[in-house]
Amino acid sequence: MTVKKIRAQFLKLLSSQYSQVEIGMHVEMLFEAYLDFTPAQVALNLNEVLSLEKEAQFQAALSALQENIPIQYIIGTVMFAGLTLDVDERVLIPRPETEELVHWLLDTHDNEAPLNVLDIGTGSGCVALALKKARSNWKVTAWDVDLDALSAARHNAKKNSLSVNFEVVDVLGAQLPNINWDIIVSNPPYVPESEKAHTAAHVLREPEHAIFVPGISPLKYYTHIINYATYQLNAKGSIYLEGHAPLMKTLHLLLTQAGFSDIVLRNDFRTNPRFVLAHYR
Repeated sequence: MTVKKIRAQFLKLLSSQYSQVEIGMHVEMLFEAYLDFTPAQVALNLNEVLSLEKEAQFQAALSALQENIPIQYIIGTVMFAGLTLDVDERVLIPRPETEELVHWLLDTHDNEAPLNVLDIGTGSGCVALALKKARSNWKVTAWDVDLDALSAARHNAKKNSLSVNFEVVDVLGAQLPNINWDIIVSNPPYVPESEKAHTAAHVLREPEHAIFVPGISPLKYYTHIINYATYQLNAKGSIYLEGHAPLMKTLHLLLTQAGFSDIVLRNDFRTNPRFVLAHYR
């Protein structure tokens, strides 16, 4: 089968599940992963005949996409803030929005001061590892309650030769480490369970506990994180949070009531309210 026929097959057989734009992006990612072809090289090699081994790879990927397995799990890697991270069903797939949060944090804090930084709910380790790569003199610690996720995060740290202290800590627990931090950052679960019925099928293949929260308490993680931060942030310490657009004004109110100041809400690249930065004392 030729490159052209493979592309046409994907466009035809996935049209009921994905938009043409999404299919095109998936095909581009697969051509890059399996053939090391850029989009321009694909256009120049439409008549190239794939080996039986390569054709089998594409057919397996097509079947997986038809089963709503995320393209990142199929390929097994994702690029995040200059890092190549391995991802599978153990972890939430790092999003471009979260990369925006990392860049905002780095743009706000230079590389001169050796800061003590905590990432709560690290998942794949993407935030903690990106911060450590950019600021080698920072001491970065990352918490998660999911042992499988922490295993994946530690693997990614080793893969990228980065030293981050990964710990099993449940931020909802009663006893949290008595450590002072300069920065606390978190992208916790924040989508109300009521929205699950309207969530794309491929997203539901990711760990649901890393996405959804009970509708009766959609801000429960933020409440615990903010409460912890009021005790453990150093003077002039900063907290960075990613959240659900419809709840960002309420999150702003929670921070205000907890005594935080200089609170800044920021939109993501889709112009949705997504991030908040606040300072304590």
